[in-house]
Amino acid sequence: MNSRITHCTSANMDGNLFDQISEAGDQFNIQADTIFKDLLEITKQNIHSEHVYGLLTEYQNHSPERWEKLHYALNEEEIEKFGKMRQKYKMSISKLAFVGFVLFWELLMFIYKERLKESIPADFFCSYREVREKFESYIPYFTKRLNIIQRE
Repeated sequence: MNSRITHCTSANMDGNLFDQISEAGDQFNIQADTIFKDLLEITKQNIHSEHVYGLLTEYQNHSPERWEKLHYALNEEEIEKFGKMRQKYKMSISKLAFVGFVLFWELLMFIYKERLKESIPADFFCSYREVREKFESYIPYFTKRLNIIQRE
């Protein structure tokens, strides 16, 4: 397995999502780009449709309060994996990350908590929940369109 970085790129995202990734990075002492890639991986693991038709761009307000750019580096294996995800689901990597943020963010944070044996402050999810409420109407839509398996 070749883990050498071969490509650097970026994802444009709503400032609220960027803030949540940055805050989680600070909390768990993990690079923001690692969290971004983990968010994509957990989304990939939970999407079970073979192909997504139509565009899932409704969440993207083309004039948000603030756009941010998250820079991340990819090795050859990640380039191939992300390329396949883009082709299979017919959406950008940043959109897939957004879907993961809305649907699986708390799960990812609890995975970090368990893996790193760290506690999460009681108010850690407060700002996330405020951001998520803005996008709550998309949850049933994403769940149906991407054939997300509901787990208890």
